[in-house]
Amino acid sequence: MQRLFSLLCLVFVLSIAGPLSPATAQTDGVGVGASLGVTNGGSPVDRNPIGLNLKAWLSDRQAVSGMTSFFISGTEQSSPSYWILQGDYLFHNFNKLDVGEGFLALYIGAGAQYTVVEDSDNQFALRSPLGVNYLLGSSPIDVFVEVAPTLRVTDPSALRFDGAIGFRYYFDTSGGATNAQPSN
Repeated sequence: MQRLFSLLCLVFVLSIAGPLSPATAQTDGVGVGASLGVTNGGSPVDRNPIGLNLKAWLSDRQAVSGMTSFFISGTEQSSPSYWILQGDYLFHNFNKLDVGEGFLALYIGAGAQYTVVEDSDNQFALRSPLGVNYLLGSSPIDVFVEVAPTLRVTDPSALRFDGAIGFRYYFDTSGGATNAQPSN
């Protein structure tokens, strides 16, 4: 079952990436990657395992980001299986940090997280990610680290702090091989 789900996730990512043009700079296009999440939440479904993430730039300063991850439990009932879907609207600031090569952006955003839990009520949470995003110059790759205060608004309500580290590979959706750079 877990292999089947992994294969379906891979097919999904390839179906998104396949029709797109070659790679481009990171403030253009769509990035697909992976992330590793952590949390201080006490509930078994508060953990954020390895997941797939997607980021689409709306301008050179604004982007939408989404992530999905899952956990398939064994036979023990104390750790139910679950599937997480989350989305964020992000605002980037490239002015504050100067690096030799590439671009380093601080970002803040607002978003939501929906968790489908096996044999239980689903959960909804509001989140506000704060992070650092390093765009690797002319390479179509970025690396990010973020922390997100997350307020679960469904019963039982709880405040926790989620964190993630990850990377993305960007594809050019405009059809051209531009090398866009963020404006200062």
